Amino acid sequence: MDRLFLGRYSRLIFLGDSSSDNGNVLRMTCGTSPLPDSVYWQGRYSNGKTWADRLEDMSGTTAINLAYGCATIDNNLAAGTVLMPSGVREEVPSAMDQVDKLDALVAELKPSELVFLQIGANDLESFIDTSFVHRKCEFTTHLLAERLVKLVERLCKDLGARNVVVMNVRSREDYPSVLAHKDPQKVEMTRKITASLNAEIRSGIATLQAALGSTYHIMVFDTYAFQKKIIQDPVAYGTDPDTRTPSYTGIPTDGSPVVLNNPDTKLFLDGAHMTARVHALLAADVLKALALAAMDIRNNNK
Repeated sequence: MDRLFLGRYSRLIFLGDSSSDNGNVLRMTCGTSPLPDSVYWQGRYSNGKTWADRLEDMSGTTAINLAYGCATIDNNLAAGTVLMPSGVREEVPSAMDQVDKLDALVAELKPSELVFLQIGANDLESFIDTSFVHRKCEFTTHLLAERLVKLVERLCKDLGARNVVVMNVRSREDYPSVLAHKDPQKVEMTRKITASLNAEIRSGIATLQAALGSTYHIMVFDTYAFQKKIIQDPVAYGTDPDTRTPSYTGIPTDGSPVVLNNPDTKLFLDGAHMTARVHALLAADVLKALALAAMDIRNNNK
């Protein structure tokens, strides 16, 4: 059934950050990050296949994956960086840069191709911590959403995309790395800016969809609600009720990590990234949302 449904799309395309990265940062850093021979599986920021990997498997076709861990929306605002073997931190391609890469790869996207965009979390990280995200100017969530919507508009108008799924930002206020600051003001600010960015994205995409018309299909998937429902009822989703404690104490470049818990039981693998089990749940929910959206389109066309 999954393959049958995704088979309507000739190819899947993934743009974004560490939640979608299938090894691009690992290749960029010559195999040094995320830390190999640890809990990170084959360059993923997870202990197994990501939601993007699983959808690619279900589709039965080879996807284009241009997502990079630590990526932001636009490096002119804030740029995510990774540690290179030389010891120097280098900027990773932003979502804007990834669209440039896609433009160079394909002359024009086919109407039957499906583009996923998952970005924004690292931009928000720069409001509370700039250790790996270089904040180049002051900006608001409104400006971030504006840039993201412009990016989607370019995908549609300039590259020919007809089917786009925008994944909004997960509940960053629940990240173990945010809670580790032990600063209620930072946690509350993170909650507010995450909610603000997600609301701005939904509004901006709705306006863009109305302007483009019914031959374009742009969906916002509520990744925020997805993570919240697991945190609010972890037992129902087979995860440890202690959602604040990750499986792993390290970060993707930490040379002395400690595995605290079985990843199969946890929501978070580390301070920010999901375990493979939760990625599987996300893939299933994305597929359901796509099927419901397709049903709505059919009903509206009757």
